[in-house]
Amino acid sequence: MTGQGRHAVLVSPDPSNAAGGVERMCVLLARVLDQRGWRTTIVGPQQAVTRWRFRLALGPLARSRSAMRAACAQDPDLVITNGYLGAGYGARVPRVHVYHGTFAGAVRAVGATVSRRERVRNLLGYAGAEALSARGARAVVCVSSAAAQEARRYYRVRDATVIANGIDTEVFSPIERDRARRTLGLAQAGRFALFVGRLDRGKGARLLLAACERSGYELMVAGRDSGTEAINLGILAPQELALAYCAADCVLFPSLYEACSYVVLEALACGVPLITTRVGWMPTLLQAVPEYEALCVEPVLEQLVARLRSLDRIDTEPLCTAARAFVLEHNSLAAYAASWEQLLESRVG
Repeated sequence: MTGQGRHAVLVSPDPSNAAGGVERMCVLLARVLDQRGWRTTIVGPQQAVTRWRFRLALGPLARSRSAMRAACAQDPDLVITNGYLGAGYGARVPRVHVYHGTFAGAVRAVGATVSRRERVRNLLGYAGAEALSARGARAVVCVSSAAAQEARRYYRVRDATVIANGIDTEVFSPIERDRARRTLGLAQAGRFALFVGRLDRGKGARLLLAACERSGYELMVAGRDSGTEAINLGILAPQELALAYCAADCVLFPSLYEACSYVVLEALACGVPLITTRVGWMPTLLQAVPEYEALCVEPVLEQLVARLRSLDRIDTEPLCTAARAFVLEHNSLAAYAASWEQLLESRVG
């Protein structure tokens, strides 16, 4: 995959930040490509969506076409598009398209937790643009086997390569809990459960505070101000986020839908008990570490409370050790780079 000075353009929904999953993937993949001799640029949509296009669910397609123009203007040797940002690409430059799950699958999983208007807009707008985005791509990548199944089912993508997300396992690694708590100013004797990300209903956010209150934990939230009674840590840099993972007694992530969550990978790499649902990438872990089933739940309050209450009675150390070893082997940046190298050499040249 040595770039030898070639130019790769990655298309992100928001090149100005790395807070979201797709945005973070673009930053990490650009880092991997840079280390192998590529010159990389991250671009995104250049024009705001008009109100009437938004109301008619034409916003995603308009944003995609704007992003494709921005990518082509960079005179690239390779373009890597993501999600719904791939529709309207007409250049002859080789392109790889990445599915981070599907809006069609997410709408079905999240169901009534969002309004009917939002469901319709997501299906007509985002899912429609996603379905068009793989057309003409030299290769299609899905971030989990579950995402590949959805792309095949909803968008008829027959030939996809699964490359799970990669994380910096040097940053996300075990830190002694007392030291992490001292650094963050947390009580050494406290019982803390951490949630990372947006407090959306689709992430199981409505369950978090009640589950912690009923089971004797204080809830910490790393993300935008939650407006709840939780301890708000704010948006954290990776090194700070690793401290937050390691300061917690456990990480809560009762999401209704994921493809390959960075929160899941990071928590496991830090060796912290992760209480989560069996969605997205998690079945891959459970195939390799079936005993981790002891920490999995359905997104139901009673199950979340029961897992939290039983955490002291479960010997989580061997579970966390085995899960961390799996992530180190399959989801380190080195493993991630090797998978992309093989893909680009075989499909792009």
